[in-house]
Amino acid sequence: MAGIAARSTRFLALAALLLAVTAAGGSAASPEHGRILGVVPHVGQTAAAPRLLSLSDVIRAVGPTPLTFDASYVNLINQYLADVAHDSGGGGNVYSVATQYYDNPGPVHIQYQSTFGGSYVDNDPLPADVNTCNDGADPYCLTGLQLENEIQNAMTAKGWHGGLSNMFFLMTPNGVGSCAGNTNDACSTNIFCAYHSYFTNSSSERVIYANEPYEGPYPGCAVGLGFPNDKDSDTTINTISHEHNEAITDPLTDANNGAWINGDGTAEIADLCAYVFGTQTGSPAHNQVINGHFYDLQEEYSNAASGCVQFLGGPTSTAPPGNGTPPLVYNGGPVMHTNTTYAIYWLPTARNITAPVVTGTALVNQTLTTTAGTWADGGVPSSYQWQRCSSTGTACADIPGATATTYQLTTADGGHVVRSTVRATNVNGASPPAPSAGTALVIDVPASTAAPHISGRAKVGRKLSGSHGTWTYSPAYAYQWLRCNSHGGSCSSIHRATHSSYKLTKHDAGHRLRLRITATNAAGSAVAVSAPTGRVQH
Repeated sequence: MAGIAARSTRFLALAALLLAVTAAGGSAASPEHGRILGVVPHVGQTAAAPRLLSLSDVIRAVGPTPLTFDASYVNLINQYLADVAHDSGGGGNVYSVATQYYDNPGPVHIQYQSTFGGSYVDNDPLPADVNTCNDGADPYCLTGLQLENEIQNAMTAKGWHGGLSNMFFLMTPNGVGSCAGNTNDACSTNIFCAYHSYFTNSSSERVIYANEPYEGPYPGCAVGLGFPNDKDSDTTINTISHEHNEAITDPLTDANNGAWINGDGTAEIADLCAYVFGTQTGSPAHNQVINGHFYDLQEEYSNAASGCVQFLGGPTSTAPPGNGTPPLVYNGGPVMHTNTTYAIYWLPTARNITAPVVTGTALVNQTLTTTAGTWADGGVPSSYQWQRCSSTGTACADIPGATATTYQLTTADGGHVVRSTVRATNVNGASPPAPSAGTALVIDVPASTAAPHISGRAKVGRKLSGSHGTWTYSPAYAYQWLRCNSHGGSCSSIHRATHSSYKLTKHDAGHRLRLRITATNAAGSAVAVSAPTGRVQH
């Protein structure tokens, strides 16, 4: 088969490189990580080559707009996983090969019993630290740890759980490459087309997954394929089959937990038969009919047949040299007796780089203005929403109708913090809202919550004391004593009586007095008047 010779001479070097690299470094959320295994290699590339832009890298960019899939991509992959589940128990496709393998005690053999648990289109923006790695071709590069974190985000969003019966396939779009661990040598542009591994999450669940980067028509990942559906989908479906069968027979990959792997620990059930398709029929060519649909899937290694087969008991192809030395050897770890598959399609929306900034004075009737912030990943600011928050800046809620770049503060905002939120739109839709910092506490005109009052005996020569009462919004106070008629009405200001206390004079005899308080803050002033005293006695 074309490309086999070029590939086989470097397969073991590639396997040795990736077996030495864990999927990610340590993480508080993911304390345990499996080895990267089941690597579907690129054909015709040099292992660990310097990342120089090549013709193959240029071809990689041909196809959908970056950060998207072809329109049929999601549907065809979902169809494939559902078809594999539909034909569970049958003996006519590559999944039947795994039923010869087992774990202890027992031995308990693997069943061909698959369930499709569903799919999720994940619109989380790319992480803030994207491009920690550099695959040399894609505008965006993700490390194994970043991929694992996003798998967990999707699991949390959907209520999915890990375990030895569940497997998660993460499909990343055109324009997003990945590198094993944090190295720039082993990447989706030069070394692997896909791989499988596992991590343990904060709930102590082992999460078995496959990294499925978008390879599209990239020739290094499609050698020998007949493309019965379309190039993009069929390239990924073939690697999904590769990783799925390997995870079933060797889910935990580690030396202490491994199940079925060859004697030197470099190759699993699919590695030994990578890019071996056996007899293909039809036009376009295919070698599998699963639930009535055509697929072209690489063969799997059968210890019983001592070679690669399309189904258990089917015609045998010789395992090509250089892919690892058969047979598979049981290493004592668990297998996936049954399995449920989940598909995650990461189509990231725009990523906020700098938050919006609100300017203006936090006073009722004043106008605030927001910037859009800055956005990456093709994001164009598309909508604005002002929010009213608690006095501590929490519990924020949308202000109905406040959807412009400016907002005039109202009485309802007094005592609250106000902020703006901005969304940006890219090819995948609208981003999550990016919030600005909150304003200072919005100030309204003071309001009296307890009236001023006067204490002291109303008698000429005695001193009265006045209290300003209590007010909202921390104003400053001005005092003015008032001389009123004997009934407490028709009041007028007493000249120079502008302190908190007042000594009664003979002019006050027979009158009643009140105290007027003027409370002032940055938003304005308000007035409150005390109740009158009794009649002033001589």
